Amino acid sequence: MTTKESVVELIERLPEELLQEVRHYAEYLHTRSQHEEWSRVSLAHLAARYSADEVEYTKDDVKR
Repeated sequence: MTTKESVVELIERLPEELLQEVRHYAEYLHTRSQHEEWSRVSLAHLAARYSADEVEYTKDDVKR
């Protein structure tokens, strides 16, 4: 039995009140995974834009 099948089997036995909690938690997990994916994409994009050849500035450079 797959994890999904096992979860579906458990869900089918829950009362409605608990199903609402399961739905809320599943929505939270989905949203969290989307945010994590966007963070990875953002970091990858940022890393691609700036290479090791990027000029480094010192505090003295910034003061000018």
